[in-house]
Amino acid sequence: MMLKVTDPPARQLLRPPVLLGSLFLSGFAPILRGTSGSLVAAGLAVGLFYIPGAAPLAWAGGAVAFAVLSLLVGRQVLKDPALGKDPGWFVLDEAAGLFLTLALIPAGSLLDIFAGLLTFRVYDIAKPWPVRSFERLPGSLGILTDDLAAAVFAAWTVWAFRVAVPGLM
Repeated sequence: MMLKVTDPPARQLLRPPVLLGSLFLSGFAPILRGTSGSLVAAGLAVGLFYIPGAAPLAWAGGAVAFAVLSLLVGRQVLKDPALGKDPGWFVLDEAAGLFLTLALIPAGSLLDIFAGLLTFRVYDIAKPWPVRSFERLPGSLGILTDDLAAAVFAAWTVWAFRVAVPGLM
């Protein structure tokens, strides 16, 4: 694992705020850190999908749990000013955004999970208005809410696609 100058020192990687905030170090991928975190969350979603009857509740529960964790852990991480306002390795917010997308769709198939992941990443990376404006909120709220806004746009896009191409998803 190659750490960037703005990353915490290697000796801090196993501290709970760093370990959780990076989704068990996936946020330290050399490229596409947010996508790496989203892929870890998608892997969890696929696992939950195969538990009979768990998926609909798991999407909403996961969104709430990851959002609360993101706020709390983000607050701890932001206490260290050397790590910046929105550290690139902090990807817990991506998990909250993906699970919110899956809850709003609601995802009922592996194709839905893939479509949710793909559209969520597009909106999270592109940050169209008003998604980017949520980053201006203070502290860990700003880290989280742009991902939740991207999730709403992603779910809307999947719904629009379902209406435009009925029977495909």
